[in-house]
Amino acid sequence: MVWHTVWNCTPLEGTTAQTATLQQRLSVTSNVHGGQLRVRLRAARGTDGSSAIDALSVAVDAGKPTPLLKHGCPRIVLESGREVLCDPVPLAVQPGATIEISCQASERQSAAALSPVLAHGQAQLETQGDLVPTGPAAETLGAMLSLPGLGLLNAVTAIEAETHGPVTGMVLFGDSITQMGFWPAALERHLRAEFSGRTAVRNLGIAGNRVLHDAPKSQPTFGPAASSRFSSQVFGDEPVGLVVVLLGVNDMVHPASLPEAANEVVTANELLAGIGAFAGSSHRHGARAVVCTIPPFFGNEAWTPQAEAVRQEVNARLATETSFDAVVDLDQALASDDAPTPAQRDDFHIGDRLHPNPEGGEAIAFAIMPALRHLLSDMS
Repeated sequence: MVWHTVWNCTPLEGTTAQTATLQQRLSVTSNVHGGQLRVRLRAARGTDGSSAIDALSVAVDAGKPTPLLKHGCPRIVLESGREVLCDPVPLAVQPGATIEISCQASERQSAAALSPVLAHGQAQLETQGDLVPTGPAAETLGAMLSLPGLGLLNAVTAIEAETHGPVTGMVLFGDSITQMGFWPAALERHLRAEFSGRTAVRNLGIAGNRVLHDAPKSQPTFGPAASSRFSSQVFGDEPVGLVVVLLGVNDMVHPASLPEAANEVVTANELLAGIGAFAGSSHRHGARAVVCTIPPFFGNEAWTPQAEAVRQEVNARLATETSFDAVVDLDQALASDDAPTPAQRDDFHIGDRLHPNPEGGEAIAFAIMPALRHLLSDMS
């Protein structure tokens, strides 16, 4: 028996909330066979005092809710920066089952970590009551919260199952393109159809994340540099057999769009070294690694000819110089055939020429599947 993640989200740095009789219901789809379930919760870092969850429960396929407790107590207290792992409950799940987490918090001041959840088919979030972001990053959330279907999840960061049978832990490591969940959700549907119950997928995307530089002070939600967070976040207590990396566009976008990052322009050599290190780290931990080329973003306001030259050089060299186990060409997957400069197809992005929409996410997943199919078959 091994514990694997059924679903997870990454908390936003620098955000807390004011809550008032907050009730949330999170519904996700299982990709594994399991006999027990448990939930992780977290408080935001750097907060004063504690916050509490008054009631937490789980149900499978609309069955009777089962209370989730901590040391037998229904009220769960969260201390600054600390993670809480609920007591496991004996609930069976199958691939395709719906797991529903219900959470209630009545405190006016909440230090619980907040995570973005975008309704994309793999997760649905319903909220009743007030949840108002506070803290250093509150103002920067305005544009993010304008996305249709996006909500902020209070405290809950992961659902885990004690799995039955051989399961390959898989990590999707990236930025907002990954965190938004369109291609991860599509990928999980493909995996569930072809490798039912054999993969457990974690989404380690952070919006605005860069390979080589930490978040600027004005944008703390962008998180630490991927190069510094990779090993500690990807390889922990949970076994990992496969890593898929999709990163790099923000290293080129931010110097053109954020004054604080204007002097943080990266070269192709620097970016290749940073991305390539993910393959070496994965192999040292006994995992296979797949890398996606940096998607096209021509037409976005932050695009420049210099950035495009770096992107194309990085992508060309990834295909020939990489130590990754497979390379996925996202120009081929996303770009219009007749575009003189690679650009995402009009029906593949959310309107900014950079972030794929559900159709673009399906195209990315479809492009990745041949590599995963080969590696998973080889690992069985």
